[in-house]
Amino acid sequence: MTMTAYSPSQDAPARTSRNTSVWHKFLAVITDGPTPRVEDAIAAYLDRHQHDLPPALWIELERRRLIP
Repeated sequence: MTMTAYSPSQDAPARTSRNTSVWHKFLAVITDGPTPRVEDAIAAYLDRHQHDLPPALWIELERRRLIP
């Protein structure tokens, strides 16, 4: 008769990947903030690079109210 090692984890029920996936998605939603809108990202980029744009383009963007 041979001796085998016993591990308590052998008695534990197996986790289903479905439950882990649901919890993972739930925690991801809770920890992540709202996703930024594309319009906000474009406005922030234009605001950061306002001096790199030609004056005519800057005037047109202000006229169309794309720049705050």
